[in-house]
Amino acid sequence: MIARANRICRSRRKGATLPAGAIYVGRPTIWGNPFMDRQWGHAKSVLLHQRWLHGRLGALSLERMGFSLGEIEALYRLRERVLTSLHSLAGKDLACWCPLKSRWCHADILLDMTPVYADYDRFAA
Repeated sequence: MIARANRICRSRRKGATLPAGAIYVGRPTIWGNPFMDRQWGHAKSVLLHQRWLHGRLGALSLERMGFSLGEIEALYRLRERVLTSLHSLAGKDLACWCPLKSRWCHADILLDMTPVYADYDRFAA
């Protein structure tokens, strides 16, 4: 099992770069949280992201939250793409904009889930 990597706070300072090997997981990457904090608030958007990735946010709930059928189908396709690609994050530090002191960060969810999917390539063959 691969050890849990770290979360890195991305900087807006001029000339700031990510450490070698770190992966940016914000929007517009496939790793970005599709639940906008502007709409749901930061903590709730992270909780929604976690429930969504764990398969505990169904179509009926999404519809009640105001998502259209097309958006719900797109969320299901994105979830499948994220889960089947999680193995590529194994052992990598993940960078996002959340302050490191924040308890609420979708990168932490990805970091928690990545070791479980680290052997995906081996089992998918």
